[in-house]
Amino acid sequence: MKIKKTLTVNAPPDAVWDILGPNYVRAGDWASSVYVSGARPGTPKIAGAPAAGRTCETSLGPFTETIEAYDEARRHVAYSATGDKMPSFMKGLRNAWTVRPKGGVSEVEMELNADIAFPFNILMAPMMKMQFGKVLREATEELKHYAETGKPHPRKLKADSSKKAVAARAATA
Repeated sequence: MKIKKTLTVNAPPDAVWDILGPNYVRAGDWASSVYVSGARPGTPKIAGAPAAGRTCETSLGPFTETIEAYDEARRHVAYSATGDKMPSFMKGLRNAWTVRPKGGVSEVEMELNADIAFPFNILMAPMMKMQFGKVLREATEELKHYAETGKPHPRKLKADSSKKAVAARAATA
């Protein structure tokens, strides 16, 4: 299953790329579904990548991500994700961000690829597409707000005050 979102961000491409590329490990600063994030230990498998990946405490539990592609010139990063609470029928999850110049602003593309085992890819596809679509819509809205204002989206501020977020930050401190 593939879901793609494209949006215009009223910020220069280098500023948006700085959030997604060089500061990849800091998704917890702006994404409401990520309570806290940091660099995953290990050597990056992609030359020039800011880290091997990241670890995230999320609303869906802990996730570990591995950077699979990183291209500073193209402003492109892709990563695979695994999590303790991912259902067994989810064979793989990969996400990619690309930032392109569009006049004086940025065009940002986010593409999620979920590899779902048969027959779940047929039976659960509509429900999963809705759930993933909501997460992608919120993530792109929150990135846009953060890139344009330098401040987290109100949804992120609300999420950060939840008991789960407070506990996740305390556990990693």
